[in-house]
Amino acid sequence: MNTNEHETDPGVAHHIVTHRYVQRRLAALPTGPEATDARLRGLLAIFDDITAKGHPEPLALLAGVLGIPVDTLVSHLRAASRPWGENR
Repeated sequence: MNTNEHETDPGVAHHIVTHRYVQRRLAALPTGPEATDARLRGLLAIFDDITAKGHPEPLALLAGVLGIPVDTLVSHLRAASRPWGENR
């Protein structure tokens, strides 16, 4: 496969577009220690969004963009699902 073939492959193009979409959403999340709850809720919203859009492996996608193991992402998503104010 030459370099230009992957650019026209619909599956590769969709992957690139989805990856960039997740990157933009992550970049828009609040940062800093005071924003931990909001950031976790944002991660959950991104996960829910890409799941609803039918991505075949939303956990792997989100963890890959974040550069963390899937198990770590799952822990973050579980923390985001807790009622606010509950002990972490």
